Amino acid sequence: MSVIRDLKPDDNDMGWLKGKFDSKSLFQEEMSITIFSDSEESKKYAEKCVEHYNKLNENQGILDDIQEKLAKFMLFMYDEWKEMDIYDDIVADTEKAVEVYNSKESLITCLSRPRLYVELPEDETDVEEIGYCIETECPWEPEHQCSIIIRGDEVKYVGPSEGNTPWDDDDEYYCIWND
Repeated sequence: MSVIRDLKPDDNDMGWLKGKFDSKSLFQEEMSITIFSDSEESKKYAEKCVEHYNKLNENQGILDDIQEKLAKFMLFMYDEWKEMDIYDDIVADTEKAVEVYNSKESLITCLSRPRLYVELPEDETDVEEIGYCIETECPWEPEHQCSIIIRGDEVKYVGPSEGNTPWDDDDEYYCIWND
């Protein structure tokens, strides 16, 4: 039985599929999923990605890595917004996230409207390695949202959504706040 439901072609005729699934992991809610292909292989692969995603809460190493990378991203952006001194609303929203961070709570609680994006590896015959992107609304980056890219059991990227995929070269995941 499929964990992805209501799967249908996207409205923009891009050859993608959109659906929903019940998140049992980082976000405890119904989530949207976009599969960047309309093949049977991509549907099977997306199911494997959802299964992997739904087990993230069982991997403390990944959870810690996500929290650490979210914190670096958030603290960097907080300083940037404050320095610009013209975005008081974004600074105020980010200060709430800083409070969450300082209280040792998970910054995941500050993110909203999560979506899962699944793209097959470039070599579509090699679908053993799992890779996907979680994209969310984010108070410290309201224009570009937040992207969390997972490949295998590794957090490859946490930062603004810039079109990166799990299959990019590692140098494409560079973020100044990780220096």
